[in-house]
Amino acid sequence: MSSWLHTSVYRLRQVWQQLGFVAPLSTAERQEVAQMLPARAVTLFETMSAADQRHSLRVYHGLLARGCTEADMLAAALLHDVGKAQGRVPFWTRPVIVIAKRLAPGYMPGVERRGTGRRLAVPVHEMPGGGGNILQRWRRALDYAWWHAEIGADLAAAAGLSERAVLYIRTHHEPHGPAAELHLVDEAS
Repeated sequence: MSSWLHTSVYRLRQVWQQLGFVAPLSTAERQEVAQMLPARAVTLFETMSAADQRHSLRVYHGLLARGCTEADMLAAALLHDVGKAQGRVPFWTRPVIVIAKRLAPGYMPGVERRGTGRRLAVPVHEMPGGGGNILQRWRRALDYAWWHAEIGADLAAAAGLSERAVLYIRTHHEPHGPAAELHLVDEAS
């Protein structure tokens, strides 16, 4: 399958899942997650949408299929996108970011530079004053999307994951960083 076609099918599957057309995890899958994560981290995992939980489990299984046995890497796989949970990154921001990265690669680093920071603690829909005007809400949502790895790493640290697992979550978008293997599997999942 051509790269373009593969990417298109992958993105359409993501949209389908984010719209809610995905089954919740089975009891056996939830037990698998519970065996891998500390109790507080399991609670954190459960804050993710069913689609994000499924994606994280696919990444986890992808790492296992590649022969990964490092507990910190596997735990990070399960929580690498937890910074998107609880309404921090609404569904509509995801295609915007994917398209922006493809069509205007210089735009997203601009969001990074002018962003509101990496410590956004309140979901966009709970921002004071109703979240501001539409432009402010879009900007905050895009900032959450951009900083989800940082936010997720902070949440994972508070939930008891090791420093190494937290580092993997923080760097899971860096193709040559400490979590390069996680990045590779994430991109394919």
